[in-house]
Amino acid sequence: MKAFKDMRGALTVCEMKKPRYQILYWTMFAILLIFAVGICLFPVVWILLTGFKDANEIYAIPATLFPKHFQISKLGEVWTKLHIYEYYFNTTYMALVSVVFTLIVSGLAGYVLAKIRPAGTRLVNTVIFWLMLVPTTMGTVPLYMMFKDFPIFHFSMLNTYWPIWLMNAAVPFNIILFKNYFAGIPNAIIEAGKIDGLGEVGIFRWIMVPMGQPIFLVVGLFTFMGAFGNFFWPYILINDESKTVLAVQLYKLKSSTYTLDYQLLAILYSVLPLLVLYAIFQDKIIGGMNLGGVKG
Repeated sequence: MKAFKDMRGALTVCEMKKPRYQILYWTMFAILLIFAVGICLFPVVWILLTGFKDANEIYAIPATLFPKHFQISKLGEVWTKLHIYEYYFNTTYMALVSVVFTLIVSGLAGYVLAKIRPAGTRLVNTVIFWLMLVPTTMGTVPLYMMFKDFPIFHFSMLNTYWPIWLMNAAVPFNIILFKNYFAGIPNAIIEAGKIDGLGEVGIFRWIMVPMGQPIFLVVGLFTFMGAFGNFFWPYILINDESKTVLAVQLYKLKSSTYTLDYQLLAILYSVLPLLVLYAIFQDKIIGGMNLGGVKG
């Protein structure tokens, strides 16, 4: 209490160096940090614990947080009965090919804008920046009509993953990341490659890709995580049950006969790969946004 009585207004730097204020500061910081972590983790913990309850226990009053009996066998039941492995395969396939399209198309676009700089580069840069300001919902109807009846050739892309792959191929934000990163690579290295007989494609393959591994990794992770959890476009474009992805199937479970515990464990399966990826590459993900922001 004496520490609070001595405090008048904002603390000075000298006062903050005193042990009693240091203890008070770090105690309050730890409490706020634990509270914030608890808020973030509670939904995941609740889904995990509730998924192991039986149906009667879920709807029991008063409600309980921990199940009376952990039914670990439910994980296997959900995996087989809901065919989670099939939706895992579809989702992973869609996400991995989206990553390939993104790295090739956006990477080449960033290289051209950063190093080749043909006529109209400044205009293209301006258009890309302006496209980042356009809400994605504005293009929903035109894109759907185009994929339903592709202009000139008049073929349909519905019930395929091609629309999703094409939309992921040239994302303005990814192009800017690649462009800014490649701009920091010395031109002398590129000139040395040209002296050795490399063309523009060869320079991209043998110089830009090895030297740009950090930005390729970060963009690839962002693209995979975004595509893995993509719900909107697969929902409106794909009606073929054999090509349904995990996010869409989770939505369909709402109108199914499966009980809430099965639905919650299915949700757990959907977030588990993303949690594992984030745990493994958290340093790359957190620091990746700075890769394309600073030259040199």
